[in-house]
This record gives sequence, structure tokens and C-alpha cells, in this order.
Amino acid sequence: MKAFHALLTALLVLFVAVMVMFRFVDGSFESAGARMDRLFGAAATEATAVAEQVAEATDNAVQDVARDIAERSDRD
Repeated sequence: MKAFHALLTALLVLFVAVMVMFRFVDGSFESAGARMDRLFGAAATEATAVAEQVAEATDNAVQDVARDIAERSDRD
């Protein structure tokens, strides 16, 4: 449980640090929040694309294994 709390604390500190950095660059928390939204939106889009690729590769691997098992049982 300590590790979870440490990870959560680190993520919150990182979030606040990025927000403050964007606040100084953009001049307001409103524009900093909009920038964070764009950043997280792009990250979500990339994560979705990667997840789809992983799912497709996993599906292909499962189909290959199933095909190999079917071929072995046909030979026996």
C-alpha cells in the first residue's frame, strides 16, 4: 500500500509541476489547462493506436497457434 501511495503522490506532484510550468509559459491557468487537455488528448490518441496494434498482433498470434493445433490434431 505504501508503494501505491508513493506512486499516487509522485503523479500528483508531477501533474502540479507541469501545470505550474505551463502556467508560467502560457500566462494563466485557463490556457495551461487547455494545453494540458490537448496534451492528454494526443497521448490518449497514441495510446489507443498502440492498443489496437497490440490487440491485432495478439489476435494474429492466437490464430496462428490455433491453426497449428488444428493441423497437429489432423495429422494424429
